[in-house]
Amino acid sequence: MSRLIATFRLLQNEAIDIVSAVTEEHYHKQFHPDLSPIGWHLGHCVFTESYWIKEQLLEKKVIDDALRSLYIPELSIKQSRGSALPEKDTMIAWAKDTQAVNYCLLETAVTQLTSHKLLINDYLIHFLIQHYSQHIETMMMVLTAIQIQSNHTEFVPSRTLESHQQQNEFITIESSIYNIGNKENNLPYDNEHPIHSVELNSFKIARSPVSNGDYLNFINSAVYSSKEVWSDKGWEWFSNDKTAHPYHWQKHKNGDWYGIDHQGPYSLDEHQAIYGLNYFEVEAYARWVGGRLPHEYEWEAAAKNYQLEQTGSVWEWCGNEFHPYDGFSPYPYAGYSAPYFDGQHYVVKGGSRYTKEHIKRASFRNYYQVDKRHIFAGCRLVYD
Repeated sequence: MSRLIATFRLLQNEAIDIVSAVTEEHYHKQFHPDLSPIGWHLGHCVFTESYWIKEQLLEKKVIDDALRSLYIPELSIKQSRGSALPEKDTMIAWAKDTQAVNYCLLETAVTQLTSHKLLINDYLIHFLIQHYSQHIETMMMVLTAIQIQSNHTEFVPSRTLESHQQQNEFITIESSIYNIGNKENNLPYDNEHPIHSVELNSFKIARSPVSNGDYLNFINSAVYSSKEVWSDKGWEWFSNDKTAHPYHWQKHKNGDWYGIDHQGPYSLDEHQAIYGLNYFEVEAYARWVGGRLPHEYEWEAAAKNYQLEQTGSVWEWCGNEFHPYDGFSPYPYAGYSAPYFDGQHYVVKGGSRYTKEHIKRASFRNYYQVDKRHIFAGCRLVYD
């Protein structure tokens, strides 16, 4: 228990440190249409822990309506959040004070309210740890977007990114019945329940995710602008966007590609897993090399039962929509997963270099709309 509480405290502090390091301007500004200003993420995390600890656990209404209207996503227009935020110093002071109070309240509650539904198997602590973990990774997306819009004219890549043919090292997954989901009561989100069995036919899955060098070969082949590799919706997206490279790649005037992350520009390694791609792009790449994206059940079965490499280096797009398992029951509130069972969100699995270990499990289901490429997502291919 003390270890869990300490982990929660570390994540509280990490969110504070991230926001403390940005300028006042960057704190307020929206750098990507799908990402809230970085200051909002801190406020939302503090609001969320306050809501669950004070109102749901201790049953005291102490959060005013102004905070609700700003930090409950459904009540707050993303484009207006930055201007509604307090000054950065005011936010930091409020967040630190509120976090300290919440930490003490939670520490006391776990010893005095042991029979409360939210504390059975330490559920609420795990929930808050995972919530912070997800928003800290989103903060890294914001920092990356900030760097992408910054001036890096002085940077010169130290190496030339080399393309290579798709690596053909596969693991054969045998036809069998596999368990999908997670039966631990204290850890998984509602969309990981209930654990169930699925029968899968044999397939081959790549030992490693698609690499920078693999994808550069796709770029150099000039098929990005070739309609035959795209689905109809994918071609519609590309025809409007026309960005024929990953989100965080830029090209130096000498012709060399380089990457940009939360710290700025860096030289790309052809062996590292590619990310910054949306579903349409990885679908087109898979078609080009004669493979396909795995169904999430295939991915999870392979990750749980076989030795996949580099799981957790990038999120990996799967070929299916985010959906409820048979017997799904929303918890701890109706709106966590259910609104996204809309046919518009597809599953990504695994985790990125920015993903905390608290959510790096094979059963964890992340999900995004198919055109999103600011996320740290690539793919691993399957062959029948």
